Amino acid sequence: MFLDLVEQCVEDDFESVVKASSIEEAKDKLMERMFDAILVDIDLSDGNGAEIIKYIKDWKPCDNDGTPIIVMSGLINEQFEKKFKDKFAGILAKPFKPGDLQAKLLIALGKTKRRKAADLNLTSDKPTVSAERPLVEEKTQSKAPDKKIQIKFQEEEISLDIFDPEVNAPFKIENLGKRVDSILKKKIQQNTKLKELFKKITVNRDDPYMMNHIGLLINITTGISKQMDWGSEQTLEKFILASYLHDISLGDNTKLAKINSKKEIEDATDLSTEEKKLVELHSLASKTLIENKREIPQDVHTIIEQHHELPNGRGFPNGIDHKRITPLSSIFIVSHLLADYIISDPNWSADKFVMKYKTLQKGPHFRKVLSV
Repeated sequence: MFLDLVEQCVEDDFESVVKASSIEEAKDKLMERMFDAILVDIDLSDGNGAEIIKYIKDWKPCDNDGTPIIVMSGLINEQFEKKFKDKFAGILAKPFKPGDLQAKLLIALGKTKRRKAADLNLTSDKPTVSAERPLVEEKTQSKAPDKKIQIKFQEEEISLDIFDPEVNAPFKIENLGKRVDSILKKKIQQNTKLKELFKKITVNRDDPYMMNHIGLLINITTGISKQMDWGSEQTLEKFILASYLHDISLGDNTKLAKINSKKEIEDATDLSTEEKKLVELHSLASKTLIENKREIPQDVHTIIEQHHELPNGRGFPNGIDHKRITPLSSIFIVSHLLADYIISDPNWSADKFVMKYKTLQKGPHFRKVLSV
């Protein structure tokens, strides 16, 4: 069953498979070629998968010591993840969802600088897999910070470049810009690791889409939640973080960020297979990037994972319906579609938006959001 799950996760994304069902077989395979990523099941029948990892580091077979490694085990707990999160490209506790593995691979391959063999080696106690072709094209990203936030952490002054989107429309919300600044400063002061997350947010200097999109999202989610009497500072904080971070795995690729449906992905003739896969999985990848950041509420993880789902079950990546979409995600999903609708149509109106997205009128949460 485990082998079947792994094969289903990777077979559509890679052209070849290299199998290793034992430690010795894995060592032999590693001596034959350089891989782009390696998946290691720690729970091997003939020993501990850590032996393979040590072999790679000590002997550097075919330069695979620089290959990102994702480890899998049924014994992984929170302490294990905290201890080893910086040593591996990904850590997966078994059992896991197919999308979780795909997201880990997506991020690992996106970060690596190497593109020679483009293979993936998976090692398990049952026959496993390896592959050709990276999921993500590496590209130069431009940053254009609008302002700096100065914070003090353990007597040290820290300067953080952040983007400053307009948050003044379409809802008129008093002092929203100041509240956004205050919340970001507070969150980053509580955990300076968030600084690294915000450094990953990149924009194209020649395309204002991303900042317009984020600014509108903050305004619309806040405006709707206030109308629904959910306008607490805690809720605003969640929507601010989700607005900034939901597309973080896409970098500054606005072409991909503008895609909002599975049909758009399927019909996009100008996208490569890798780009289509990235769009399809970017919400999972973005959620994975913010995991283990203790100052980011769990609701934000859920919002980011669900921000392309739809109440009729025709969204992506998981295709869940309104019964499994949370109330806060419902607000964010409607706001996300409305933000892009406003950007694309200068003559937009709320009535035209509701007519265009009649399919959103499904389930109590979505109906309530659209009635605001």
